[in-house]
Amino acid sequence: MFSVYFMKAYRSPREITWVTGALLLFIFLGFGFSGYLLPWNKLAFFATKVGTDIAGVVPGVGHFLLRFLRGGDDVTGATLTRFYGFHVAVLPAITTAVLGLHALLVQKHGMSVPPGVDPATVKRMKFVPNFLLRDLIGWILAIGILAALAAIFPWELGEKADPFAPAPAGIRPEWYFLFMFQTLKLIPAKVLGMDGEVIAILAFGLGGLAWVVVPFLDRAPGDRRRSRVLTIAGVIVVIYVVAMTVYGYLA
Repeated sequence: MFSVYFMKAYRSPREITWVTGALLLFIFLGFGFSGYLLPWNKLAFFATKVGTDIAGVVPGVGHFLLRFLRGGDDVTGATLTRFYGFHVAVLPAITTAVLGLHALLVQKHGMSVPPGVDPATVKRMKFVPNFLLRDLIGWILAIGILAALAAIFPWELGEKADPFAPAPAGIRPEWYFLFMFQTLKLIPAKVLGMDGEVIAILAFGLGGLAWVVVPFLDRAPGDRRRSRVLTIAGVIVVIYVVAMTVYGYLA
């Protein structure tokens, strides 16, 4: 997505293609979050508790989100059942629909050509069967490697979750959530009279919304000033995410 972002390939007529891609990103993060609890070990239990607590501080709808995710006020067996349903039924169904629309739009509009390249010189390939079969080879290889790693280095379930035990020292989420987790750890308790955690959650939410609507903020190819501002903003975001992720592992 950052490649598409910096190449400005989200511009007309590919705005909805970008939006569906952004939605797929959020759905895949949902897969990671919902699947994290499924081993039902100590680390997964407390990570899910922290994650749902964060959802609970969203102004206005926080309490509803917390109860919706947990299936109650606490992380229990009902939460495990609910997350399993999300992970194997709800999210795959939504992914199928959004991914199908995304692939259809890519097929309709084709791949974006960089501004300095003559479209007439770009080689074309039929989606079916040429591109599809070539892509399928990559998927088969990737699944084969994943299956081999799972067989050679099986991941143990770990110690069973105990809701009454203290949280393990140094607990942290997977790398794709780590920059947000580290930000919440570093932000002061109060910022301008408001809870720092609430401000951070709102900032991440607005950032996600801005990421979705980027094509509608940069519609005019001739507006170089706005395009440059968005490019600089993208560079800052990449540096921030990488820096906070590395800091989260080292801290």
